[in-house]
Amino acid sequence: MILQTLYELYDRLAQDDAYGIAPPGFSPQKVSFKIVLRPDGTLHDIIDARRKRTLPAKGKNPPKVIFEPSLMLVPAHKKRTSSAFPQFMCDKSEYILGIGKSGLAKDKFELFRDFHIGLESEINSKWYSAVCLFLKSWQPASFSEKYAINDPHFDNFGVFQIISERKEVHEDEQVRKWWLSHYNEPDSSAKFGQCLITGEENTELCSIHPDIKGFASSTSLVNIQSNTPFESYAKSSTENCPVSKHAAFRYGTALNALTIGPQKRNHCFTLAGTKVAYWTKEKTVLESCFADIFGDLPNDTESQDATRLESIKSLLHAIKTGGALELDSTSADVPFYILGLEQPNPGRISVRFFHRSTVAELLEKLHQHQSHIAIVREFDGSSGKRRPDPEFPPLWMFLSQTVRRGDDVPPLLGGALVRSIITGGKYPEGLYTAILRRIHADRTINYLRAAMIKAVLVRNHSLPIPIMLDTENTDPAYLLGRLFAALEKTQEEALPGLNATIRDRYYSSASATPRSVFPRLLRTYQHHLEKMPHELAKNNKSIDFDLALKLKRKREILVQDIFGFFSADGYPPQLSLLDQGKFAIGYYHQRKAFFPAKAKDPETLEPVTA
Repeated sequence: MILQTLYELYDRLAQDDAYGIAPPGFSPQKVSFKIVLRPDGTLHDIIDARRKRTLPAKGKNPPKVIFEPSLMLVPAHKKRTSSAFPQFMCDKSEYILGIGKSGLAKDKFELFRDFHIGLESEINSKWYSAVCLFLKSWQPASFSEKYAINDPHFDNFGVFQIISERKEVHEDEQVRKWWLSHYNEPDSSAKFGQCLITGEENTELCSIHPDIKGFASSTSLVNIQSNTPFESYAKSSTENCPVSKHAAFRYGTALNALTIGPQKRNHCFTLAGTKVAYWTKEKTVLESCFADIFGDLPNDTESQDATRLESIKSLLHAIKTGGALELDSTSADVPFYILGLEQPNPGRISVRFFHRSTVAELLEKLHQHQSHIAIVREFDGSSGKRRPDPEFPPLWMFLSQTVRRGDDVPPLLGGALVRSIITGGKYPEGLYTAILRRIHADRTINYLRAAMIKAVLVRNHSLPIPIMLDTENTDPAYLLGRLFAALEKTQEEALPGLNATIRDRYYSSASATPRSVFPRLLRTYQHHLEKMPHELAKNNKSIDFDLALKLKRKREILVQDIFGFFSADGYPPQLSLLDQGKFAIGYYHQRKAFFPAKAKDPETLEPVTA
């Protein structure tokens, strides 16, 4: 199913010049340098072919300039394993110049030189002959005299170009003509059979499936390295998954266009080590904006295309309201495909998930996810002092809440989260427990953690968790979370400037074994309550002592109301993981209720002062 849909995708991408789809016999390659020759084959220069790109500022980090290899269509490469052999007209510096990071590679250069010189009479191109003249006279040892062999732009592949010519040598008409005729010739060891993708019979089967790029190392999506466990009916290796040479080229080219092509921004994003590729059968707006929702929303709106921003806003509105995406270029019944890939080791690519739905179905699943994570935001921008919490948090933000800063998110967690959202299935319980562990470790319950905990409680356990504070909720764990927030707030107002509150000292034990903690906290609460109005009037110019007394009375009533829901048995001795999530939500809701959002003027969107 995966290979078949990618095979069909090739036709759609090939019709759009923006994708730069390679024709049969060619493939995209990252090129870092060009060897510029004179017509007589002498070296003019070796130039850097990389492109300069400026990464926008992120947080406190300033803009960063990086250099990326240029993506060129070159003659298709054969996969190299342990044996050394040259590629046609485009290769690494150790083959094309005879020197690499480890020093001289004379044997590899001689293979490259002899292979190309042997084809000169067949190709019959003056450009190609100039390359052969260069290879005959080139001495690898002379390379280090003028160029630094550790220069980064020699890390990848290089090509040839004749001075004053706009095209590279491999784009010469005679060179292309010879290569295509050579590429289409059946290999002497080729095997023929029925293709599993097209059903075509007696077709040449590929012996090695195409490399998929965009990972730490390129490798095949289909690969059988061990013969014995898979041999049957005298078939070995990839004969057990017969795919024609033509079909393999199409699916490999289509998938590489999604992962490394010029339109990869609209088709691919990485989440916790999982590369997520997605596409629709026809071009849709959802396809072009999907990464902005799952990956990250654009921060610099001034540098974004106005049409794209409008499309994103329409998509967000459709997800939030559960309505249809009212755009002419989007059809509700267009199939939508999502493929999750991961590279657990350099020689293998694992398929984490593959899901097929329609645009309408996917929008509905995104709406369900949005409704489940919806919770009052900790910072909504009303104060104007700090950036508001995102109403549509990208998934990496949720995953980042499971680890310490700088640690890697477990790779299985990202794929499981994406799969649960696009299928409407249960959220991974591992994500829930990981967030609870981080809360116990750093005693922080922020918007992202509260939103994910709420989502798990609602979807996985069918609990009616509201967006804002629920004063009618009588669940003991939720009430204890509210009570803990009230006690902490009272302590903060009675003892301003504390380095550590009861949350820092007692949150973990209070949320796990409340009976052993709350009696002690309530004894100190009485002392804090008596001191609270004096400190409020002393430290807040807008609060006089009479108002401080009213606030004290209001706090007393709040705590007493929460107490009123408990039975004579008092507090439960222990709270399960499920109840600890309720405790966290109760704490978060009550804390947010202490700091209500400021009303805004509908015209200026500025906070309204009393």
